[in-house]
Amino acid sequence: MYLDIALIPDEIAWAATILAAIGLAALVRTAEWRALVVPLRQHLVLGSLLGLVALWMISVRTFDGLWLHLLGVTAVTLLIGLRFTLMVGAIACGVHALLIEQPLAGAPVAWLVNVVVPAGVTRLLVQWLSERPQSNLFIYLLGAGFGGGVLASFALVAASLFILSMAGQTSYVRGALENWPMIALIAFPEGFINGMILSVIVVLNPEAVKNFDSDKYLGEG
Repeated sequence: MYLDIALIPDEIAWAATILAAIGLAALVRTAEWRALVVPLRQHLVLGSLLGLVALWMISVRTFDGLWLHLLGVTAVTLLIGLRFTLMVGAIACGVHALLIEQPLAGAPVAWLVNVVVPAGVTRLLVQWLSERPQSNLFIYLLGAGFGGGVLASFALVAASLFILSMAGQTSYVRGALENWPMIALIAFPEGFINGMILSVIVVLNPEAVKNFDSDKYLGEG
């Protein structure tokens, strides 16, 4: 979801910009840059960036100032890890804003809503799954892939409604709550596409999935 910066008061926009700047500076400093020495990781990071931008461009403008689109952040988080997802997502937000002819001032809010919240939820879910005694592969694929995409959608909606409420855009919040079944219509395809991407990559090359424990779910080693 992309929120038009015109809907966001300057105070919230500046706060989002400051948070994004501090967060990205910390990510650049603590990221495992040595991992990019491996060509596979380089390709995954670049492919994730291009994939996010391409997926976000398939958007529908619902209410004035709101763009709805699939995220794909869950799959990216599982592939390249949380830190690189947040950095790649920041670039994708800026590129997406330019492509839909919106000012870059809206990118920090979009980053917090579309990337930070879904990626964080996905990472917490993966951590929870890794602590479960079950080691079935389908639990990972359905839980982290499909379930992660669904939870990311709900988290995105909650974060967007919170920001709109803080911005005083009560008509948008009321309209979203009155049409709450649409949330399910958004969550299911999000879960499906992330689950499908994860399943294909785990089958073809499980080593490409950073958060996949082959010893636990495939019984290797």
